[in-house]
Amino acid sequence: MNVIAKLSLSQVKKNKSRTFWAIAAIVLATALTTCVCSLVASGNVMLVSFLGEDYGMYAGAYKSLLLIPAFFLGAIIFIMAVVVISNVFRISAGERISQFGTLKCVGATGRQIIKSVLYESIFLSVLGIPIGILAGLCLTRGGVGVINLFLDELNALSHIMIKDIYFELKFVISWPSILISAFISLITVSISAWLPARKAAKSSAIDSVRGSGEVRIRKDGKRKGINRLTDSLIQKTFGFEGVLAKKNISRNKRNFKATVITLMIGIIMFIVLGSLNGLAGGLEKILYYATSHTVTADYQSARTRRVNENTGRWESIYPAPIDSTLGNSITKELEKYDGGDVYGMGQDYDTYVAKLPAAYLSADMLRVNELAGQDSYELDVEIIVLDDQHYREVCKRAGVSEGAVILLNHLSYNDKGYLKDITPYSGQLQRIRLFTADGGSREVEIQAQLLKDEIPTELFYPKTNPVRLIVPGATVRGYSWMNAPRDTTGYIEYANSVLAEHFPNQENADYMESGFSARVYMTRDYVRVMNIAIVLVIDFLYCFTVFLMLIGFTNVVSTLSTNVLMRAREFAVLMSIGMTLEGLEKMLALESILCSLRAIILGVPIGLALTYLINLPIRSMFPIPYRIPAGPMLICSAAVLVITLVITKAATLKLRNQNLIETIRAGGI
Repeated sequence: MNVIAKLSLSQVKKNKSRTFWAIAAIVLATALTTCVCSLVASGNVMLVSFLGEDYGMYAGAYKSLLLIPAFFLGAIIFIMAVVVISNVFRISAGERISQFGTLKCVGATGRQIIKSVLYESIFLSVLGIPIGILAGLCLTRGGVGVINLFLDELNALSHIMIKDIYFELKFVISWPSILISAFISLITVSISAWLPARKAAKSSAIDSVRGSGEVRIRKDGKRKGINRLTDSLIQKTFGFEGVLAKKNISRNKRNFKATVITLMIGIIMFIVLGSLNGLAGGLEKILYYATSHTVTADYQSARTRRVNENTGRWESIYPAPIDSTLGNSITKELEKYDGGDVYGMGQDYDTYVAKLPAAYLSADMLRVNELAGQDSYELDVEIIVLDDQHYREVCKRAGVSEGAVILLNHLSYNDKGYLKDITPYSGQLQRIRLFTADGGSREVEIQAQLLKDEIPTELFYPKTNPVRLIVPGATVRGYSWMNAPRDTTGYIEYANSVLAEHFPNQENADYMESGFSARVYMTRDYVRVMNIAIVLVIDFLYCFTVFLMLIGFTNVVSTLSTNVLMRAREFAVLMSIGMTLEGLEKMLALESILCSLRAIILGVPIGLALTYLINLPIRSMFPIPYRIPAGPMLICSAAVLVITLVITKAATLKLRNQNLIETIRAGGI
């Protein structure tokens, strides 16, 4: 081992506190990198088991699904790690600046100074990277277990809703992933060490021996007035200690810069995640529309979309449609279980379109759909059939006899995140001509219209067409039976047997293999199966953020504690001229508060801006308005203040037992 390497090793052994926090940062960064790489390997194994080695026809999409999030997370880890670890080495170089000056005076070159710091990074990497890889594998193993808990729930629900699909993420020890994470970690540490080493190497021997260069005094006349005003306000609010704290932060910007960046990133990520959590809740409310029914039995025919050769229009072909008479019969069978009220309802969205004269469309309808300048407009039609009992109730509510066709004269639309309602059609609309894709048509007489307050709750669901007609009978693509049974488990078993009797060959068939799907499920499960993926991603990002902030936490601890230790001589001088220990602790506490406030002032606006940008595409698709994530914003801001105060308080405890004369003479505690 050469002299430079021995000198670097002695620094690693001598500064145990800094060495510990540097290794901790390297371990956490390596662990997160290993976890991301290993999860990509596990995800690859799961996709190969489903799709084959080449991922099938959508190979590009699936590879992007794996690699883009991994690249994004890896970039965040790299940036945070470089900021944190580089700051540790910068502090180390700052402490050794006089040593570097002495070495330069006896002939050491700038290249040798850089080597000295890089050797230190290698010694730390030899300890930190292997431990980090092991920690990353353990973290991956735990993460796979947590992910599989969500997948087990998804498997249970998908077994009900889409048969013979099973998701499982396997823990895989992939040597390529381990080697990649080790290489990335080594590059990260090397870059982090090289940045401050290069700066130290450029300092002249005289400046290095003096220890100057870290503290710079700016001569800026333009800011003098602003600084005086700020100092005056701080003096009145916090006293002389506050002014000293503010000047110390301004004088030692480099010492606090990495801490501010670390805290700022944490604030931004927690605000963004809090907003995403709110978006997931809003999406669940939209999908789970207001209904008292807890169990849904559902039948759907398969569908084939094609262009009609004669007309050139798109048409839907249903191999196994269901007639409303059969739907009503099944409704009566299901009601036999416990005498409950089963709501039977069928829909067809794709068979008909209507051509309506502009005179029958309201001004709101023309404005919302941006329709103008034409005599008539073509709108998609939704055919709705109900079971006999509820159809009679709707006819009675509309004031017409059974056999009538009823128009639901209501339309909800998304207006930049807000759900708004309009009455789309004129009350004078009495006839509608319906057209099919093959060119056929028939005229329907409208006997009644129902406005929003008159429409049954069950007919307010997310997917609707502009023209909605309740008809006495029709053959439709799908039919649903909704109920709120007292015995949920028993009813689900009974409903499955009823559907199996009418729609056989479903027990071991794949989804739509027989041309149709019949299923029974808890109504809320439909929302859960749609929402599990969102919840899984948010929970993963929360965990990722926590571990990422642990990396930042090592920087905060090392910076604030080292700041106190390196300034011990300064504090001793202040106490020798009359500053009390309480005043000194107040000054340090105010330094941590001002540092935290700077991170909050920078992080909160950026976090809010990101949440607003994330909400823009969401609210263009769903009625989910932008809401300021006040809860996460306040919680993370308070947490930042508390954490920095606690760390500073712990560091100042060492000042209580110092000997002023010895500290001034020695230059440290």
